[in-house]
Amino acid sequence: MSSDEDVRSNSVTEQLEEINLENEDTPEAKLLVSSVSNLAVIDSIGNQLTSSDPKDNDSMPIPSDFKITIRDTEKRGKGPSSYAVYKLQTKVSDVPGYTKTQYETWHRFSEFMSLHKKIVEKYLPKGVIIPHPPEKSFITLAIIKTSDEEENREVIDRARQLERYMNRLIQHPRLKNDCDIRDFLTIDADLPKAVQTSTSFGIMKMLNNFQDAITKMTMKMEEGDHWFEQTRYQIDELDGALRKLHKVSESLAAARWKMAHAEEELGFALSKLAATEESTSLSRAISALTDTTGKISTTWMKQTEIDAVKFSEPIHDYIMLISSIKDVFDQRVRLWQDWQCAQEAVVKKREQKSDALRKMRTQRADQLAMEIEEGVRRADQLEQNFKNLSADIRKEVERFQDEYKNEFKQILVEYMECTFDTYAQMLQHWEKFQPIAENIQVESLP
Repeated sequence: MSSDEDVRSNSVTEQLEEINLENEDTPEAKLLVSSVSNLAVIDSIGNQLTSSDPKDNDSMPIPSDFKITIRDTEKRGKGPSSYAVYKLQTKVSDVPGYTKTQYETWHRFSEFMSLHKKIVEKYLPKGVIIPHPPEKSFITLAIIKTSDEEENREVIDRARQLERYMNRLIQHPRLKNDCDIRDFLTIDADLPKAVQTSTSFGIMKMLNNFQDAITKMTMKMEEGDHWFEQTRYQIDELDGALRKLHKVSESLAAARWKMAHAEEELGFALSKLAATEESTSLSRAISALTDTTGKISTTWMKQTEIDAVKFSEPIHDYIMLISSIKDVFDQRVRLWQDWQCAQEAVVKKREQKSDALRKMRTQRADQLAMEIEEGVRRADQLEQNFKNLSADIRKEVERFQDEYKNEFKQILVEYMECTFDTYAQMLQHWEKFQPIAENIQVESLP
């Protein structure tokens, strides 16, 4: 990197130091400061950007001993039965359970969803913040089944998103040694037929959320832990801010895409004008301007890709992570409700025992005494589970907050550096055109 680039990078970093992501008084303007062209051909599908600099290939820090890359995609089958598969390359060292340093496996989208379901069933009750995979899109599914292209934009976008999802899984200290993840990365078995993926899983989640809403209305939890009350408020605030920022980032990408096409149309119109111009110097200048607008259009297209991959998609990832945090908070509420129900059941059993003793029904009273003893044990166990889950969630949220500050700062720095490069390239194009414009000679009419 040249000295000018070093100065520019340091300047960006210094500006970001002023942005306190946890400070509610940080000006909104600083936080905001802080359908596209063909992708460049590079080694990893997950990093289809305009630069081949190795430091640009990682949108988030990945442990050096464990990294997953989706190297290729392939369409299998024909017609309605066709589907896309993704080639995963896993490089690993010093991780228990992995006997080699590199693995390659092929998996289809439904298998990623099946893995996610297993992880959720095992670790959500333990308070683990589980990253979300890309959502199932019927538009993408239809394009895969009807398109004759081996690779298309939708498959490449999904490959990039799946790569980030898998790397987030193995980054988690409680997930990197999971047996299901290890089998997924190391066993290249025959691909099974399609199973129900996020559709049925999403419907079940929707039903569970409906049941939770009903339960919350009938048994509202009075939060006794100030940390959880304050953290839930902060998480909700962060969620709202990121959703607004994500909406703005998508609008920005769309506006630049329109700008690219407007520049392209301007170039076509200028080329026709240059062909009809009788003045040689003016015709030459208009032709040069046509070339310049074409280069500007290409540069805007590249910037649109940067907006999507370097900015909009990482923001969406964090929105999904915050959704996962809310999931573990809801899991804690459900466990508290189970604990309260168990206590209420014990109280009812004791009332029934007292009533049985008054009526001299000793056999019934003895049976209720045994049920009360079992109910007390269950309530005590649920109370202990609630305390353990609360402690685990606090550790998970604190880990997320530490990683969030560092990763989001890196995202902003890399995005702004790429954006600065885009504007520098456009400035170079106009500087090359300037001498031609200044040499235009006005010829007098006869």
